[in-house]
Amino acid sequence: MAPSNGQQAAATTTAAAQAKSAGRRTWVRWQIFGILWILVLLNFIDRATLSIAMPMISEEFDLTPELKGVILGSFFWTYLLFQIPGGWLLDRFGPRHVVGSAGAIWGVFQLLGGLVPGAGMLTVTRLGLGATEAPVFPAGAKLNANWLPRKERARGATFIDAAGPFGSAVGGLLVTALIVMTGGWRWAFIITGAVTIVVAVLYWMYLRDEPGKHPRVNKAELDHITTSDDRAPEARPETGPLPRAVDYLRSRSFWGMMFGRLGWATIWWGIISWTPSYLDEALGFDLAALGWGTFLVYGAGVVGQLVAGFWSDRWRSTNPRHSVVMRTILAVSGVGTAVAIFLIPPVTDGAIALTLLSIAVFFINFGGLYWSIPALLAPKEQVGMVGGVMNVASSGGGAIAPIAMGFAIGASGGAYGGAFTFLGVCAVVYLVGSLIIDFERPLARRKASA
Repeated sequence: MAPSNGQQAAATTTAAAQAKSAGRRTWVRWQIFGILWILVLLNFIDRATLSIAMPMISEEFDLTPELKGVILGSFFWTYLLFQIPGGWLLDRFGPRHVVGSAGAIWGVFQLLGGLVPGAGMLTVTRLGLGATEAPVFPAGAKLNANWLPRKERARGATFIDAAGPFGSAVGGLLVTALIVMTGGWRWAFIITGAVTIVVAVLYWMYLRDEPGKHPRVNKAELDHITTSDDRAPEARPETGPLPRAVDYLRSRSFWGMMFGRLGWATIWWGIISWTPSYLDEALGFDLAALGWGTFLVYGAGVVGQLVAGFWSDRWRSTNPRHSVVMRTILAVSGVGTAVAIFLIPPVTDGAIALTLLSIAVFFINFGGLYWSIPALLAPKEQVGMVGGVMNVASSGGGAIAPIAMGFAIGASGGAYGGAFTFLGVCAVVYLVGSLIIDFERPLARRKASA
């Protein structure tokens, strides 16, 4: 029986609506990055909780500057050790299962931090936190490669990395508010740990490792992700044998990436770890001023991340010479950071100190562009591993900075000048390493066997 005119009209209308819907690109990729952003935000709130609460913890547990540095740095010992295993797990099992599970476990360690009887058990919880947080940023690099076209990868990398300073900034206000409301530092650990567990479960429920596996991604978005309109050709090889470890070790760009990231991380984690104590001990900030002071300093990092990401993507869209673009932006970052930090030691005025710290944090967070390097310059099959190896350098900086600064402060009788001079030298390392990277060539090439 032939369809009626009404049925034909309805079918035509339905087909037109479906075609229109298929042509309207979905935004699932940014929803994925939005959920990961929240998880990274909590990651940094969990880390910052100890730094913000340290003046009170130090008084309760009677800690020396050296012991404070050890506790602040202990997180990074296991964070470093689990980077490469975490990257391997990401390449093997995917970000969904690895980070979903790790997030729930690190929430438990954070929660237990509020129940510890002394410095020893507090250090144990920080070691557990470091081990389970290790896969998070390599997962961001993996998702960057899988979910974003090349023209969006710099802003994707800096968007995720911006959750770090934003989490530290919000963490300053949140943790001080929780301390005031609950009358002590312990509930800050318990509450933030519980929230992390909930978000990790939501992350696992919504995320898919590949856009083609997500039920909400339509064809228009899938085409947008898989078809790059970037003017420059892919720097990383997509065919042929994959580079071996020895090929990376022969690469100048690889070592530039590692030393640049080490310098960057030492500065960032030194500022994150010791700024609250610096404001409290050297400048006399009270608890409320401490919360707002850290919010302003770390908040400047959010702005720096976003400026770097959009500046890089926009400039790269009109300039095919990626090394010129990336090296210029990272050079501005290194010079701006070094100048601001070297000016801090003689300062005694709180407002000037906050301004210089904010400038340093603004420029150092241009370094969020580093998380686009694995996706841009490494084979897709090795992005998770390369991200994990790069984060070994980040972890090394995080392990070195709190301890080195703690001993410098202790040796000078509580003065912070030597500690900030150390960070200024690290800014030079960050600058030189960044300028060595060739952003127009693969990070490593497989060499033929002799």
